[in-house]
Amino acid sequence: MATYSQTILDDVRAGIDIVDLVGRFVNLKKAGVNWKGLCPFHAEKTPSFMVNPKKGIFHCFGCGVGGDAFGFVMRQDKLTFPEAVRALAKQANVALPEDRTPGDSGREELVRAMDLAARFYAEALAKPGGARARTYLEGRGVDPEVARRFLLGYAPEGWDNLRDFMRGEHVAEDVLLTAGLVVKRESGSGGYDRFRGRLMFAIRDLQGRVVAFGGRALGDEQPKYLNSPETPLYTKGNLLYAADVARESIRGKNRALIVEGYVDCLMAHQYGFGETVAALGTAFTPAQLGLLHRYCDEVVTFFDADAAGQKAAERAEQLLEPTSGGAAWAVNRSGNFEAPGAFRVKVALLPAGHDPDTFLRAEGAAAFTERIDQARSLLAYALDRVIADPEGGAGPRARANAFARAALMLAKVPDAQEAAALSRDAARKLGVDPTQLWIEAQKLQAALRKPVASAAPRAELSRPAAASTTRERDLVTFLLHAKDARPELLPFVEVADVRDERLRRIVVALAARPEAEAEALMPDLPDEGTRGLLAALLVEDRAPENPAALVGQFRVHLEREQRLKRQRELARRIADDQATTGQAAAVHDDQFRALHAESKIVYGIAGGVAQSLEHGPRGPQGVETNE
Repeated sequence: MATYSQTILDDVRAGIDIVDLVGRFVNLKKAGVNWKGLCPFHAEKTPSFMVNPKKGIFHCFGCGVGGDAFGFVMRQDKLTFPEAVRALAKQANVALPEDRTPGDSGREELVRAMDLAARFYAEALAKPGGARARTYLEGRGVDPEVARRFLLGYAPEGWDNLRDFMRGEHVAEDVLLTAGLVVKRESGSGGYDRFRGRLMFAIRDLQGRVVAFGGRALGDEQPKYLNSPETPLYTKGNLLYAADVARESIRGKNRALIVEGYVDCLMAHQYGFGETVAALGTAFTPAQLGLLHRYCDEVVTFFDADAAGQKAAERAEQLLEPTSGGAAWAVNRSGNFEAPGAFRVKVALLPAGHDPDTFLRAEGAAAFTERIDQARSLLAYALDRVIADPEGGAGPRARANAFARAALMLAKVPDAQEAAALSRDAARKLGVDPTQLWIEAQKLQAALRKPVASAAPRAELSRPAAASTTRERDLVTFLLHAKDARPELLPFVEVADVRDERLRRIVVALAARPEAEAEALMPDLPDEGTRGLLAALLVEDRAPENPAALVGQFRVHLEREQRLKRQRELARRIADDQATTGQAAAVHDDQFRALHAESKIVYGIAGGVAQSLEHGPRGPQGVETNE
């Protein structure tokens, strides 16, 4: 896996704060020696994702994924190992050999092309040709400093302006096509600029890299907004506009504001609402909601008062489809609802005809804050619409239909406390017993629940078929945490006899570099499953108690295992010789004497300290969580 020297990899690793790195994507909270948060690689409501800053590793006890900073960036950004090293080396200010490594995915070229395009559009906005776009921004009240911070730009009129610029920067045509910056001609060769004569909004990922663009027409051109197609860098339903800028404010305020338009978002930031993001012109997706859930517990979206009920119902339907694990409500012994990772979506109403941009400019920040403070649950609006008969019916049949629709919506609400409050409100409006509605919703919830389907294959620790496998894990864990014990114990470990395949790979890596820190072995391991196991064994950073005594116990145990192996081989050899020659056992006195001597030693050892290893010294607490 590694293509760089260990010295370079160690320098890069030492220069990266993994809590800061992971914290850009996950809302982490201190938990003992570790930091804990919701796993970014699979859907979960109870945090099981751990980051150990001392070791520089992460591990999820839910899906089994684990590794170091390189592994995190590879998985998060879909990079190859060499690309991840180069990306982190830039952050750590570590100089790398200037080489091109076979196997690069081409993402670096795409990232460079998008960065150059953003620079080209930004410079074009400031030139005489960008006067029309500047006039539009002035008319909308966008401050020039905000425009610079958000990389606003202008795509000049003409078919080849960007292509000509990129040619001068030695960017290949196929890269521009893949990045969505150029459209291939239907007839003939080559392509032409996708964006022409438009105000350009740069869409960035959580690392602040430009991955797409939105272009607004400045006249009557159609479509009004033209967006980048999906590319290897960009999946529109997975990102939010301005999330990279808003992330820290969202985390600090434990709240995100969601608006629909680019200018709405810019204006909110300009008026001091730095926790604002926009949904990139698409229906708001569960993936976008999950992204926000990493950083906060509350989301506020904005609706025109006249359309609030309809929009809320549509939005609720988008977000309340039964998910992988269902919404399992439970009550603990104190009688309180268990609501791990409760996440609330609220609606702030704006006067008819207003959006956040126009309201802020007309009424100011204080009035906007008041609207946010008065925000009501999205589900409450949606439930009101569900209860109402679409045909205006009011008889028993209409009430029965409304009861069924309300129960179905409540069954999809993941937060039990909110579901209980909503059911009481709905029951009052329906004129029914709240308990009856609650029970019906619970029945529907059980029917809707689906089996959990992890986003990534789970790298589970092997469930030991026998105590020997447990002892193998205990030994490897001890060797990982007690570097001084390796010279004495590794010579006695027969790699071929290690039953668990992933433990065997870790032992091979340890034997090759016994002086290395355990976390530095990550690049030496050939697969994600083994790296995940190594992370699981290391994430609870606990030094073994009385390591000298454990060295003695493990050594006696390993010597006993070697002698048992020799004893079995001697016994097999004697049996094979007898079966082949038909000679009496007396012919093999020397072999029998050797077997007898080995047996005495083995049984002598078995009566001593090695018996304490039958249950093995336990590894770090928390590892068993994955078994």
